[in-house]
Parts: sequence; C-alpha cells; structure tokens
Amino acid sequence: MKINQVEIIPLDIPFRIPFRVSYGAVVPGNFVVVKVSTDEGVVGIGNSQGFTRGSGQTRESAMALMKEVASAVLLGQDPLNTDRLLSQVEGILAGSLHILAHFDYALYDLKGKILNTPVYQLLGGVSREKIPLEWIVMMDDPEVQAEVAQKYIQAGFQSIKLHVGPEPKLAMKRFRTVREAIGPDVPLSVDMAGVYAPFDAVRLIEEFAQYGINFAEDPAPPGNVDALLAVKSGTKVPLVADRTLRSIADARELTQRRAADGFHLLMGKVGGLRKASKLSTVIEAADLNYQICALGTGIEHAAGAHLAVSRLKGDRFLDELSLIFYLHSGIETKDITTDVTKEMNGKIEKGYLYPPKGPGLGVELNEDMVKRYAASGVSTIMVK
Repeated sequence: MKINQVEIIPLDIPFRIPFRVSYGAVVPGNFVVVKVSTDEGVVGIGNSQGFTRGSGQTRESAMALMKEVASAVLLGQDPLNTDRLLSQVEGILAGSLHILAHFDYALYDLKGKILNTPVYQLLGGVSREKIPLEWIVMMDDPEVQAEVAQKYIQAGFQSIKLHVGPEPKLAMKRFRTVREAIGPDVPLSVDMAGVYAPFDAVRLIEEFAQYGINFAEDPAPPGNVDALLAVKSGTKVPLVADRTLRSIADARELTQRRAADGFHLLMGKVGGLRKASKLSTVIEAADLNYQICALGTGIEHAAGAHLAVSRLKGDRFLDELSLIFYLHSGIETKDITTDVTKEMNGKIEKGYLYPPKGPGLGVELNEDMVKRYAASGVSTIMVK
C-alpha cells in the first residue's frame, strides 16, 4: 500500500463565539483540511487551528508548503512508516509546527484505519475513561466574562482560565469579577499571554493571589526563560509555560531549570500527536504536569481526545479540549451539527470528556459542510 494522493482543502469557518486573547488578536476561521489517500482507497484526514496573523503564515503560503511536503515526502511512501514520514515532513517545514500538525493527524488517522484500531491504541491505550475539563474565558468586559464563567461551571466544567489583558487595573477587575461570580472554591487561573515584564507580572500575580489563583500562564515574554525564572523567584503561585514551549529542547531547558510548574500543550502549536506525546514524556520525567488543548474543527478535537485518554496525568492542571465550542457554540458535543465531521468524536458531557471511537481518529468528513465552508477565492490543491 502506497500514498498516491494528497488533497489540500481551504475552508472558511467563522467562530460563533469571539476568540479574543490577552494581546487582542481575534482568530478568524482560515482553516485547511488535508486528505492523504492510498492506492487501496484508504483516506486519512487532518486539520488544525486556523492560519492567522499570529501564526506567522498566511493560509496561501501554508498551502504552498503543504504542496511541497506532499510531493517531496509523502507520494509513493508506505503510510505505516509514520515516524519516519513525520520526521521528514518536519525537516522540510523547518519549525512550522502548525503545518506539521495537519499531516500528523492525517497520517495517524490513516494508520489507524489501515490497522483497524483507534489512534489512542497507537499511543498506548486508554489510561483515563472520564476527563474533567477547564473552560477558557476569552477577553471581554468583566461582567460578560463572569457570565460566561458561570455558564460553563454550571454546565459541569471543573475550572476556569481567564484571559486578563495587558492593563493591570482592568486585569484585576476582570479577575475579581469572575472570582465573585464563580465563588471561592472553583479553581481560577489566568493567561497573561506574555504581555507583561517580569516585575509587573509578579505584582499583578500577587494581587490575584489575594482572591485565590490556581496558576498563571505565560507571565513573561515568549521564549525568555530568564524572564520566566525572574517571575518564578518572586511568587509562590504556580506558573505554566505555553508560548515558551515549542520543542523538546525547550522542554528540556524549562524542566531542568525549573522555570515552570506546568505546561500548556496546544496541539496545533507543538506539531500534533507525535510531538505532543514526546513533550509529555519529557514533562512527566521531570515530575511536572501539563494541559492538553486543541483548537480546530472536529478533526483536531478528536485527535486531542485520543491523546488525552492515552495519558495518565494528574488533575492539578486540567485539560482544555472543549474549544470546539468556540467554533460552533454550545456546552456539549451532542449539540454540534455544523462541523466538517459527520459526528463529533470525543464526547463532552457535563464538563467531562469521554474516550473517542476508532478506527483512526474515528471521524469522517461531512462533504455537505465542506462545500458550505469552501473558501472564497482560494482553490483546493490536488497532489498526485
């Protein structure tokens, strides 16, 4: 069996819930779906988060790279050689891990379908049958954020992470308003998005601590481990690294220097299942914890669910595998009817994630929705 075709499909899928992070960006729905087919008719599909201003690439430039990868690495190859193929893809992409994730999901989906087994079995099997989830509250007026936090806690979500923004007084108001709304016992954390200098970050974190804070994510500029250590030396509040974690080398440095107490593995950002799995092993070896997060269509949601159930990890930092609701709204996956997948795989009910089905990622494209979301002015690329 050989790979004989790769299809690169651009889709415009708007977010029904505004996705505003602390540095002010609004993520549009500039998505790409990758279909990898074999000469025996088996098809794997992949999709990750959209291509935005903050991703470092336009969708068009990403698709051009995907075409290069498909022709240079994938065509004519045995799809079961997942690690070798993804290593070669990663070499061509030279750090474009966001693009890597698209091929990663498609190749794992393809391998699982060929072997007639769920992807979680390729990752070690089921370690968790019921996973409590955290909800991320994006930037908005404090009162609106408080209403959103209340809504998801009442729906069964176990904790809240709050984007607070770059203005300290308003950040404090946001935190205090949400804390008052959800009560003193619900774990409440902040994503500071790397917009603060270390001294200012410490001062603000200590103010949050008066109201009860679970952890602070990215309290220092991205990629600056010394700045992160400076914050860590000034507070006892646990710190989580996200934007400073890009590679195995980053994970090794951060864990060896004890610059963070936990890590945020955004699947599309770190490169998909293969890279997230390796990063989790490094983190676990250091006796530290992490969050698994996915931001894409039902394809990436399913991939995140497969990884999450395969990992035996503590609940100190809860996983964030509910961001599919930012695309479609709602509080449970049974209510989603407009995704590019025919059925949501990786059920979320009453704030908990349950094991997905297989084989592969266990998802199938809804061709009607693919047509509905077809990108205007951008053509599908077929590589044979």
